[in-house]
Amino acid sequence: MKKKIFLFISLLSILVVIYYREKFALIFSNPEDFLNLFLETSKIAAFSLYALALNLAVFVLAAFIEILSIGWTKSSIKRLLSNRSKSTYGDLWCWALSIFNLYDLFVLLFSFGFFYATTSLVMHNAYEIHLINKIGSPIIAFILVFTISDFKHFIWHYFMHKRPFWELHKYHHSATEFNLITTTRGHFLEKGFLTIIDAFVFLLLGIPPEYFVFIAFGREFYAFVLHADVNWSLGWVGKYIFISPKAHKIHHSDDEKHFGKNLGTFFNWWDHIFGTFLDTDEEIQIGVKDSSYNKKGFWNDMIIGTKEFAMATIQMIGKK
Repeated sequence: MKKKIFLFISLLSILVVIYYREKFALIFSNPEDFLNLFLETSKIAAFSLYALALNLAVFVLAAFIEILSIGWTKSSIKRLLSNRSKSTYGDLWCWALSIFNLYDLFVLLFSFGFFYATTSLVMHNAYEIHLINKIGSPIIAFILVFTISDFKHFIWHYFMHKRPFWELHKYHHSATEFNLITTTRGHFLEKGFLTIIDAFVFLLLGIPPEYFVFIAFGREFYAFVLHADVNWSLGWVGKYIFISPKAHKIHHSDDEKHFGKNLGTFFNWWDHIFGTFLDTDEEIQIGVKDSSYNKKGFWNDMIIGTKEFAMATIQMIGKK
Protein backbone atom coordinates (compact mmCIF):
# COMPACT_ATOMS: atom_id res chain seq x y z
CA MET A 1 0.00 0.00 0.00
CA LYS A 2 2.64 2.52 1.09
CA LYS A 3 4.87 1.79 -1.91
CA LYS A 4 1.97 2.24 -4.36
CA ILE A 5 0.96 5.55 -2.79
CA PHE A 6 4.47 6.99 -2.68
CA LEU A 7 5.22 5.85 -6.23
CA PHE A 8 2.07 7.57 -7.51
CA ILE A 9 2.74 10.78 -5.54
CA SER A 10 6.38 10.86 -6.69
CA LEU A 11 5.49 10.46 -10.37
CA LEU A 12 2.72 13.07 -10.10
CA SER A 13 5.04 15.53 -8.32
CA ILE A 14 7.72 15.12 -10.98
CA LEU A 15 5.19 15.77 -13.76
CA VAL A 16 3.83 18.87 -11.96
CA VAL A 17 7.33 20.30 -11.38
CA ILE A 18 8.33 19.72 -15.02
CA TYR A 19 5.11 21.22 -16.38
CA TYR A 20 5.12 24.27 -14.09
CA ARG A 21 8.87 24.80 -13.68
CA GLU A 22 8.82 28.22 -15.33
CA LYS A 23 5.77 29.33 -13.38
CA PHE A 24 7.21 28.29 -10.02
CA ALA A 25 10.47 30.03 -10.90
CA LEU A 26 8.53 33.32 -10.88
CA ILE A 27 7.22 32.94 -7.32
CA PHE A 28 8.65 36.19 -6.02
CA SER A 29 8.75 38.06 -9.31
CA ASN A 30 5.85 40.33 -8.36
CA PRO A 31 5.40 40.49 -4.56
CA GLU A 32 2.68 43.15 -4.78
CA ASP A 33 0.44 41.02 -7.01
CA PHE A 34 1.02 38.02 -4.78
CA LEU A 35 0.05 40.00 -1.66
CA ASN A 36 -3.15 41.21 -3.30
CA LEU A 37 -4.06 37.70 -4.35
CA PHE A 38 -3.33 36.41 -0.85
CA LEU A 39 -5.74 38.97 0.58
CA GLU A 40 -8.38 37.96 -1.96
CA THR A 41 -7.96 34.29 -1.10
CA SER A 42 -8.26 35.09 2.60
CA LYS A 43 -11.71 36.53 2.02
CA ILE A 44 -12.96 32.94 1.90
CA ALA A 45 -13.34 33.33 5.65
CA ALA A 46 -15.99 36.03 5.17
CA PHE A 47 -19.50 35.18 6.36
CA SER A 48 -21.90 34.32 3.55
CA LEU A 49 -25.68 33.94 3.92
CA TYR A 50 -25.70 31.92 0.70
CA ALA A 51 -23.14 29.45 2.09
CA LEU A 52 -25.04 29.28 5.39
CA ALA A 53 -28.30 28.49 3.57
CA LEU A 54 -26.67 25.73 1.50
CA ASN A 55 -24.97 24.21 4.55
CA LEU A 56 -28.21 24.17 6.52
CA ALA A 57 -30.17 22.75 3.57
CA VAL A 58 -27.73 19.84 3.20
CA PHE A 59 -27.86 19.16 6.94
CA VAL A 60 -31.68 19.29 7.09
CA LEU A 61 -31.97 16.89 4.13
CA ALA A 62 -29.59 14.40 5.75
CA ALA A 63 -31.40 14.72 9.11
CA PHE A 64 -34.77 14.16 7.44
CA ILE A 65 -33.54 10.97 5.76
CA GLU A 66 -32.06 9.72 9.03
CA ILE A 67 -35.32 10.33 10.96
CA LEU A 68 -37.34 8.53 8.28
CA SER A 69 -34.92 5.59 8.47
CA ILE A 70 -34.37 5.07 12.20
CA GLY A 71 -37.04 7.21 13.87
CA TRP A 72 -36.94 10.34 16.02
CA THR A 73 -35.90 8.59 19.26
CA LYS A 74 -32.60 7.29 17.83
CA SER A 75 -31.94 10.28 15.55
CA SER A 76 -28.95 12.60 15.78
CA ILE A 77 -31.19 15.63 16.35
CA LYS A 78 -32.82 14.00 19.38
CA ARG A 79 -29.45 13.05 20.87
CA LEU A 80 -27.97 16.49 20.15
CA LEU A 81 -30.85 18.15 21.98
CA SER A 82 -30.49 15.93 25.04
CA ASN A 83 -27.84 13.84 26.82
CA ARG A 84 -24.93 15.67 25.19
CA SER A 85 -21.49 14.23 26.00
CA LYS A 86 -18.18 16.12 25.98
CA SER A 87 -17.50 14.57 22.58
CA THR A 88 -20.83 15.87 21.27
CA TYR A 89 -20.07 19.39 22.50
CA GLY A 90 -16.92 19.27 20.37
CA ASP A 91 -19.04 18.23 17.38
CA LEU A 92 -21.40 21.16 17.98
CA TRP A 93 -18.50 23.64 18.09
CA CYS A 94 -17.09 22.32 14.83
CA TRP A 95 -20.49 22.31 13.13
CA ALA A 96 -21.26 25.89 14.18
CA LEU A 97 -17.86 27.14 12.97
CA SER A 98 -18.30 25.20 9.75
CA ILE A 99 -21.79 26.40 8.75
CA PHE A 100 -20.89 30.01 9.50
CA ASN A 101 -17.72 29.61 7.43
CA LEU A 102 -15.57 30.63 10.41
CA TYR A 103 -13.34 27.56 10.21
CA ASP A 104 -11.41 29.25 7.43
CA LEU A 105 -10.75 32.28 9.62
CA PHE A 106 -9.18 30.11 12.31
CA VAL A 107 -7.19 28.18 9.69
CA LEU A 108 -5.78 31.54 8.65
CA LEU A 109 -4.92 32.53 12.23
CA PHE A 110 -3.59 29.17 13.48
CA SER A 111 -1.26 28.79 10.48
CA PHE A 112 -0.17 32.46 10.44
CA GLY A 113 -1.52 32.65 6.90
CA PHE A 114 0.68 29.81 5.59
CA PHE A 115 -2.11 27.76 3.99
CA TYR A 116 -3.74 30.69 2.25
CA ALA A 117 -0.37 32.01 1.08
CA THR A 118 0.34 28.62 -0.48
CA THR A 119 -3.09 28.49 -2.09
CA SER A 120 -2.59 32.01 -3.45
CA LEU A 121 0.76 30.93 -4.84
CA VAL A 122 -0.89 28.19 -6.84
CA MET A 123 -3.58 30.57 -8.08
CA HIS A 124 -0.94 33.13 -9.03
CA ASN A 125 1.33 30.80 -10.95
CA ALA A 126 -0.86 27.99 -12.20
CA TYR A 127 -1.36 27.65 -15.92
CA GLU A 128 -4.86 26.29 -16.24
CA ILE A 129 -5.21 23.18 -18.39
CA HIS A 130 -8.98 23.75 -18.79
CA LEU A 131 -9.58 20.03 -18.57
CA ILE A 132 -13.35 20.45 -18.72
CA ASN A 133 -13.24 22.37 -22.01
CA LYS A 134 -11.46 19.44 -23.67
CA ILE A 135 -14.31 17.02 -22.89
CA GLY A 136 -17.41 17.28 -25.05
CA SER A 137 -19.99 15.88 -22.63
CA PRO A 138 -20.68 17.88 -19.42
CA ILE A 139 -21.92 14.69 -17.75
CA ILE A 140 -18.73 12.77 -18.52
CA ALA A 141 -16.69 15.81 -17.47
CA PHE A 142 -18.48 16.01 -14.12
CA ILE A 143 -18.04 12.27 -13.45
CA LEU A 144 -14.33 12.56 -14.26
CA VAL A 145 -13.88 15.59 -12.00
CA PHE A 146 -15.82 13.93 -9.18
CA THR A 147 -13.69 10.78 -9.50
CA ILE A 148 -10.45 12.81 -9.46
CA SER A 149 -11.71 14.70 -6.42
CA ASP A 150 -12.60 11.49 -4.62
CA PHE A 151 -9.18 9.96 -5.30
CA LYS A 152 -7.59 13.18 -4.06
CA HIS A 153 -9.56 12.78 -0.84
CA PHE A 154 -8.47 9.15 -0.50
CA ILE A 155 -4.79 10.13 -0.80
CA TRP A 156 -5.25 12.96 1.68
CA HIS A 157 -7.03 10.61 4.10
CA TYR A 158 -4.23 8.05 3.80
CA PHE A 159 -1.61 10.59 4.86
CA MET A 160 -3.84 11.89 7.67
CA HIS A 161 -3.47 8.44 9.21
CA LYS A 162 0.32 8.71 9.22
CA ARG A 163 2.46 10.71 11.61
CA PRO A 164 2.76 13.61 12.06
CA PHE A 165 -0.62 14.33 10.42
CA TRP A 166 -2.38 11.70 12.52
CA GLU A 167 -1.91 13.98 15.54
CA LEU A 168 -4.36 16.38 13.85
CA HIS A 169 -6.76 13.85 12.35
CA LYS A 170 -6.90 12.01 15.67
CA TYR A 171 -9.25 14.72 16.92
CA HIS A 172 -11.86 13.65 14.36
CA HIS A 173 -11.47 10.03 15.45
CA SER A 174 -11.70 10.92 19.14
CA ALA A 175 -15.50 11.21 18.81
CA THR A 176 -16.97 8.63 21.16
CA GLU A 177 -20.35 8.51 19.44
CA PHE A 178 -21.66 9.07 15.92
CA ASN A 179 -24.15 11.74 14.93
CA LEU A 180 -24.67 13.60 11.66
CA ILE A 181 -22.44 16.55 12.55
CA THR A 182 -19.47 14.37 13.57
CA THR A 183 -18.39 14.76 9.94
CA THR A 184 -17.55 18.44 10.61
CA ARG A 185 -15.36 17.51 13.58
CA GLY A 186 -11.77 18.35 12.70
CA HIS A 187 -8.70 20.34 13.65
CA PHE A 188 -8.11 23.74 12.04
CA LEU A 189 -4.69 22.80 10.72
CA GLU A 190 -6.02 19.65 9.08
CA LYS A 191 -8.50 21.83 7.21
CA GLY A 192 -5.55 23.96 6.12
CA PHE A 193 -3.68 21.04 4.57
CA LEU A 194 -6.84 20.03 2.72
CA THR A 195 -7.11 23.63 1.42
CA ILE A 196 -3.68 23.29 -0.21
CA ILE A 197 -4.53 19.92 -1.77
CA ASP A 198 -7.80 21.28 -3.14
CA ALA A 199 -5.93 24.25 -4.61
CA PHE A 200 -3.49 22.03 -6.50
CA VAL A 201 -6.12 19.61 -7.79
CA PHE A 202 -8.85 22.06 -8.78
CA LEU A 203 -6.80 25.06 -9.82
CA LEU A 204 -4.01 23.28 -11.69
CA LEU A 205 -6.60 21.36 -13.69
CA GLY A 206 -8.63 24.50 -14.31
CA ILE A 207 -11.84 23.06 -12.89
CA PRO A 208 -14.70 25.62 -12.94
CA PRO A 209 -15.97 26.94 -9.56
CA GLU A 210 -19.51 25.62 -10.19
CA TYR A 211 -18.14 22.06 -10.38
CA PHE A 212 -16.32 22.61 -7.10
CA VAL A 213 -19.53 23.84 -5.40
CA PHE A 214 -21.59 20.85 -6.59
CA ILE A 215 -18.87 18.41 -5.57
CA ALA A 216 -18.32 20.05 -2.17
CA PHE A 217 -21.98 20.00 -1.16
CA GLY A 218 -22.54 16.55 -2.66
CA ARG A 219 -19.65 15.17 -0.63
CA GLU A 220 -20.87 17.03 2.47
CA PHE A 221 -24.30 15.43 2.22
CA TYR A 222 -22.84 11.93 1.89
CA ALA A 223 -20.43 12.62 4.76
CA PHE A 224 -23.42 13.46 6.98
CA VAL A 225 -24.95 10.10 6.05
CA LEU A 226 -21.70 8.22 6.75
CA HIS A 227 -21.54 9.66 10.26
CA ALA A 228 -25.18 8.94 11.13
CA ASP A 229 -25.47 6.33 13.86
CA VAL A 230 -26.73 3.65 11.48
CA ASN A 231 -25.21 0.36 10.39
CA TRP A 232 -26.24 0.25 6.75
CA SER A 233 -24.07 -2.05 4.65
CA LEU A 234 -25.81 -1.13 1.34
CA GLY A 235 -25.39 -4.72 0.13
CA TRP A 236 -23.18 -5.34 -2.93
CA VAL A 237 -23.23 -1.58 -3.68
CA GLY A 238 -21.57 -0.90 -0.33
CA LYS A 239 -19.08 -3.67 -0.93
CA TYR A 240 -17.90 -2.77 -4.42
CA ILE A 241 -18.96 0.80 -5.28
CA PHE A 242 -19.72 3.20 -2.40
CA ILE A 243 -18.36 3.39 1.13
CA SER A 244 -21.24 2.44 3.43
CA PRO A 245 -22.00 3.80 6.92
CA LYS A 246 -21.10 0.35 8.25
CA ALA A 247 -17.69 0.46 6.55
CA HIS A 248 -17.03 3.97 7.83
CA LYS A 249 -17.90 2.95 11.37
CA ILE A 250 -15.26 0.21 11.08
CA HIS A 251 -12.84 2.95 9.98
CA HIS A 252 -13.57 4.79 13.26
CA SER A 253 -13.04 1.68 15.40
CA ASP A 254 -10.76 1.97 18.43
CA ASP A 255 -9.42 -1.55 17.72
CA GLU A 256 -5.87 -1.44 16.30
CA LYS A 257 -6.57 -4.14 13.73
CA HIS A 258 -9.09 -1.79 12.10
CA PHE A 259 -6.74 1.20 11.90
CA GLY A 260 -6.16 2.59 8.41
CA LYS A 261 -8.99 0.57 6.88
CA ASN A 262 -11.84 1.85 4.65
CA LEU A 263 -10.14 5.16 3.88
CA GLY A 264 -12.51 6.00 1.04
CA THR A 265 -15.06 8.74 1.66
CA PHE A 266 -17.37 8.10 -1.32
CA PHE A 267 -16.17 5.38 -3.69
CA ASN A 268 -14.55 2.30 -2.16
CA TRP A 269 -12.69 1.33 -5.36
CA TRP A 270 -9.54 2.89 -3.96
CA ASP A 271 -9.66 0.71 -0.83
CA HIS A 272 -9.96 -2.40 -3.01
CA ILE A 273 -7.10 -1.26 -5.27
CA PHE A 274 -4.74 -0.38 -2.41
CA GLY A 275 -5.76 -3.24 -0.11
CA THR A 276 -7.36 -1.21 2.68
CA PHE A 277 -10.98 -2.42 2.40
CA LEU A 278 -12.32 -4.35 5.38
CA ASP A 279 -15.74 -5.81 6.09
CA THR A 280 -16.52 -7.36 9.45
CA ASP A 281 -19.60 -8.12 11.54
CA GLU A 282 -17.78 -7.51 14.82
CA GLU A 283 -19.34 -5.08 17.27
CA ILE A 284 -17.57 -1.76 16.80
CA GLN A 285 -16.63 0.70 19.52
CA ILE A 286 -15.60 4.02 18.00
CA GLY A 287 -13.04 6.45 19.39
CA VAL A 288 -9.33 6.63 20.26
CA LYS A 289 -8.09 4.77 23.32
CA ASP A 290 -6.18 6.84 25.91
CA SER A 291 -7.01 10.05 24.03
CA SER A 292 -6.16 13.47 25.47
CA TYR A 293 -9.26 14.95 23.85
CA ASN A 294 -12.82 15.53 25.15
CA LYS A 295 -11.67 16.49 28.65
CA LYS A 296 -11.32 20.27 28.95
CA GLY A 297 -13.35 21.64 26.08
CA PHE A 298 -13.09 22.37 22.38
CA TRP A 299 -10.48 25.14 22.45
CA ASN A 300 -8.20 23.11 24.68
CA ASP A 301 -8.51 20.25 22.19
CA MET A 302 -7.35 22.57 19.39
CA ILE A 303 -4.29 23.53 21.43
CA ILE A 304 -3.54 19.88 22.26
CA GLY A 305 -3.71 18.90 18.58
CA THR A 306 -1.42 21.76 17.56
CA LYS A 307 1.16 20.87 20.23
CA GLU A 308 1.13 17.14 19.46
CA PHE A 309 1.44 17.79 15.73
CA ALA A 310 4.38 20.15 16.31
CA MET A 311 6.12 17.66 18.61
CA ALA A 312 5.61 14.76 16.17
CA THR A 313 6.97 16.88 13.30
CA ILE A 314 10.06 17.88 15.30
CA GLN A 315 10.66 14.24 16.27
CA MET A 316 10.45 13.10 12.65
CA ILE A 317 12.85 15.84 11.53
CA GLY A 318 15.22 14.92 14.37
CA LYS A 319 15.33 11.27 13.33
CA LYS A 320 16.42 12.28 9.83
